[in-house]
Amino acid sequence: MAEEDWVLESIVGYLGSPGWVIPVSDFMEINCSVFDDEDENKLTYTEIHKQFKQLVEKLLDNHMQEIGINEQQFVEAYTSPFAKSKTLQVVFQPVLATDDFQMFRSLMVQKNMELQLQALRVIKERHGALPECLTDGADVMSELEQQEMKVLQEVLKKSKEEYDEGLSQRRVGSTSGPCSGSRAPGEAPTQDLGSSGAQVSPV
Repeated sequence: MAEEDWVLESIVGYLGSPGWVIPVSDFMEINCSVFDDEDENKLTYTEIHKQFKQLVEKLLDNHMQEIGINEQQFVEAYTSPFAKSKTLQVVFQPVLATDDFQMFRSLMVQKNMELQLQALRVIKERHGALPECLTDGADVMSELEQQEMKVLQEVLKKSKEEYDEGLSQRRVGSTSGPCSGSRAPGEAPTQDLGSSGAQVSPV
């Protein structure tokens, strides 16, 4: 029993180390984009699952050789009653998923959703607001399209206002320039007829 304890402790420590977490996480992030929550099991899923199993077995084999245990000792450790706790079952999920395709698929679908949410957060931070699609179940693309359209409309509105303002200033400049009250050479000065409106006869 004491042997199982230290073997299990070593395995759990390894499953939380960068030597395990980084390659397993990288594999899932690279391959999870093809997984969705539809009922259909695609052939691609099976091929990726096979590659995942090979990766996990290689990592575990290297660790078992490093600490000097065999496969039987490993199996006895992670199937012990202590390893059945809820916390450790989460830690062992990637290992269990090598022989459980549905568990593997669930992990990949979950990872795919996590990456999509991360991408959405980046987009939302750039817009300076968090869309309600993450809390009220609204359509994600529709929400984002509405935000893009709103920003575009505001930009177009501001551009139009600046254009109209510049056009108005040019019109004022053309009508109130220094030559607006001048007369052409040889042109007779205008007679002021006064307020009576009487005509002045030429002499």
